[in-house]
Amino acid sequence: MKTSTREHNGNKRSKILVVEANDPDVESLSLVLSADYDIIRATKGNEALELVEKENPELILLGSDLSDMERYDVCKTIKKKLRNKLLPVIVVTSLLESEEKTDAIKANADEILIEPVDELELTTRVRSLLRMRHLHEELVKERDQVQRYIDVAGSIIGVVDRDFRVTLVNQKACDVLGYSKEEVMGKNWFDVFVPEYIRDDIKKGYLGVINGTIEPPEFSEKPIITKNKDERWVLWHDVILRDDEMNIVGTISSGDDITERKLAENAMEEANTELKLLDNIKDQFLTNLNYELRTPLISIKGFCELLMEEKLGTVNDSQKNALDAVLRNSERLRHLIDSLLYVSGERNQNIKYNIIPLYPARLIEDILEDRALYVEKKELTVESHVPKNLPAILGDIEHLERMFTHLLDNAIKFTPSKGKITVSASTYDDTLEIKIKDTGIGIPEELLPNIFSSFYQVDGSTRRKYGGTGVGLHICKKIIEAHMGEIFVESEVGVGTTFTIMLPV
Repeated sequence: MKTSTREHNGNKRSKILVVEANDPDVESLSLVLSADYDIIRATKGNEALELVEKENPELILLGSDLSDMERYDVCKTIKKKLRNKLLPVIVVTSLLESEEKTDAIKANADEILIEPVDELELTTRVRSLLRMRHLHEELVKERDQVQRYIDVAGSIIGVVDRDFRVTLVNQKACDVLGYSKEEVMGKNWFDVFVPEYIRDDIKKGYLGVINGTIEPPEFSEKPIITKNKDERWVLWHDVILRDDEMNIVGTISSGDDITERKLAENAMEEANTELKLLDNIKDQFLTNLNYELRTPLISIKGFCELLMEEKLGTVNDSQKNALDAVLRNSERLRHLIDSLLYVSGERNQNIKYNIIPLYPARLIEDILEDRALYVEKKELTVESHVPKNLPAILGDIEHLERMFTHLLDNAIKFTPSKGKITVSASTYDDTLEIKIKDTGIGIPEELLPNIFSSFYQVDGSTRRKYGGTGVGLHICKKIIEAHMGEIFVESEVGVGTTFTIMLPV
C-alpha cells in the first residue's frame, strides 16, 4: 500500500483507490492512471473499506479478484454511507452478463468496463466522473453557503414546488414550526403545516398561482400549524419561481411571525365591540335622559317665570332672588343637556343642520339681551360693535345660537367683576368676521392648542374654581366647521382672551 502526496501542475492530485488482488489488466490500468493521479492500492475488500474511511479517495477502480469479499458487496457497503453516495466506483469485469449487470446496478456502481479496457476510454471515464464529482461538490458548497445565509435571516424562508413539497427551509421557519429541517424537507406544505379549516382555500389559491391564472398578492396574512398543534399567524411575501424557460416551478416565501400582534388586534377588536355596545347604551341613555329632563325643566322654568311676574301672587325681593337662581340654574342645566346630546350625536354622525338664510346682527343682539341679567350681576361692561346691516349668511340658527351663547357665557364666566367684554363684527372678501374679546383670566400659551379638544378643561382638577364639562369649545369648533368657517383664539394670562369666528357670507 502506498500513498502519494505529490502535486501535479500546481494542483493537488486526486486520489484513486485501486482494489484488486491479482489481475494484470487492472495492474496495467493502475500504471496508466498513476501518471496523473495518486494511486492507493488494496488487495482485499475489508482493506478497501478501511482505506475509504482513512484516505478519502475521490474515485475507486474495483476489480474482481478479491479473496475475502464479493466486489459488489464492497461497492454496496461503500455506497451505503451517505457521505459516499457520490463517490464514483468503476467496476472492471472480463465478461458483462445480464445477471452481473443487474448486480452492478443494485450495488450502485457508476461505470462498468469490460476487459481488455482501452486506455483512452479509461482515462476519459475517470476524468468525466471526477469532473462531475467536483462540480457536485461545488454545488453542495454553494447550497450550504446559501443555506447558512438564509439560516441567519430573521424571517421565515421556504420554497414549495409544484407538487406542494418543501424543497428549502431555513432555521427560523423550523424554530417557529417546532420541527427539525429533516422533518420539514419534502413534506406537503399544505397537508402538514396549514390548518385544516383553511387548507382547501389556500391550496386552491396556490394551484392558481403555479398554473399562472392568479398573481400572488405582495403580502398576505395566513395561519400555520406547529408540531404542538398551536396556530401561529405569519405575514407572508410570496414570489414566483421560474426555470430557464420561464415555466413556473414553485414559489419562494418569506414571512414574519405576527401571532402576538394578531392576538392584540383581536383583543382590541373585542374591546372596541364592547365599547361600541357601551356607546350605544350611553347614547340611548342620553336620548332618554334628554326627554325625561326637558319635560320637568319646562315646567320649572314656566312656573318660575309666572312667580317672578307675580301672576300667582305677591313675591318679595328675597323670593325673587331665589326664583332668579332657579331660572339661571335651569337654563344652565338645559345647556348642559344640549351639549352632551350634541357630543353624542357627533360621535354617531347624527347631527342635523337646517341651513337657511339668516341675519347674524339680529342673532348676536338677541343673545346679548338674553345675557344682560348675568352681565349686570357681575357688574361687567359689554360693548357691541356689530353693524345692523351685516349681510345674510347661510346657517342653522339653533346651532349658531348655541355657539355664540357658549362663547359669550365663557367670556362672562372668566371675566372678573368690573371687567369688560367687547363683541365686534365686520365683513371683507365675502367673509364675516366676529370677535368676542374679554379682559378675563386668560389661557396659558402652552394650553391653547388643546382647548378645542373634547372634554378638555384648562383647569381639570377636582378643586377648580370654574365649572363646566369641557365640551363647549369643542362643540363651537364643530358647529363653525359645519358652516365652512374657522375659529381662532388669542390669549394672555391676566390680560384676556379673544375668540375670532370666520364665516362665509
